[in-house]
Amino acid sequence: MEVYILAAIIGLIPAYIAHNKGRNFFGWWAFGFLLWIVAFPASLIISKDMDTLAKRDGDISKCPHCAEWIKPEARVCKHCGRERKPLWQEA
Repeated sequence: MEVYILAAIIGLIPAYIAHNKGRNFFGWWAFGFLLWIVAFPASLIISKDMDTLAKRDGDISKCPHCAEWIKPEARVCKHCGRERKPLWQEA
């Protein structure tokens, strides 16, 4: 019984890491609960899901010219160098 409780608690580690990268917390918790030895390194290796993070946090947006991720307050895109309209002018 104690093994299951410990596995449930340890499963929170990869779930938390993956959630901060825009992944499903419960799915990664289940993965960590069942196969922690695989889930933990996998959660460290996976890349950020920028679409999910943008929807969830709203702290990044896509450049209208090159479609790269930039901060919404940016006046010039750091990738293509083109100027953006102010936020209140973008439709």
